[in-house]
Amino acid sequence: MMATRARSLATLVVVVAILLSSAGVGRAQTTASGDARIQQLVDLHILKGAPDGDLQLDRQINGGELVVLLERVLQQPRVVSPTLGTPSVGTESQGWIQAYAWVRAMSSRLLDARRQIGHVWFDVRYRMEEPAPWGIDCTHWMFTSLRNAYLDDGLIDLSFDPMKRIGGSDGIEMLLTAAGFGGEVDTMQARMDGAPRDDTLRIVCRQHGFDSIMDYAGKPLTRREAALMVWRLLALRTSAD
Repeated sequence: MMATRARSLATLVVVVAILLSSAGVGRAQTTASGDARIQQLVDLHILKGAPDGDLQLDRQINGGELVVLLERVLQQPRVVSPTLGTPSVGTESQGWIQAYAWVRAMSSRLLDARRQIGHVWFDVRYRMEEPAPWGIDCTHWMFTSLRNAYLDDGLIDLSFDPMKRIGGSDGIEMLLTAAGFGGEVDTMQARMDGAPRDDTLRIVCRQHGFDSIMDYAGKPLTRREAALMVWRLLALRTSAD
């Protein structure tokens, strides 16, 4: 009987050791980068790894993955500091501000409803037609982000190949579009007729405090570099104006 208890105790010790070891591995993979910016993206579920938790930061990223990262950032609540002072109760200016707030809220709801209708129409259309857009099925984990990037944010078109590796310059241009500066890039390029595209991107990045991401221009883009680029967009959107 003593031998049976000893074997049971030994088995329990082994099981506990395995569980603790597995938990430790998971934590190590989550924080392996040692970079607080990447950790923030992980905590917000913007950057996700393989099922085993490996973030694969040194692997070259493909276009679809970058779109997903950008769309997840664009879904984060945006912090905007108030630009109008609070008027005294009962003043005429308060009435105008309340009316403006109501109109703005209604407009936002109508736009959101329009987006939702567009999403439903798009999903139904491509469930009934072949081939599916971007060469992936509607149930693919990238599909929703790709659809939103196409319908709502103008980041891609239907010719976009989500499985193709994306370079730094293309990634920077996509990020600037997500940030709302895509029109500036096109305008600047038209003014700088014949200038290299990277020169145009550099000027727009400098105007908006994105100088550091130009370090990735003209070369392959890894998941680590893409994450740091995306974090810069997150910081822009979640800091008060």
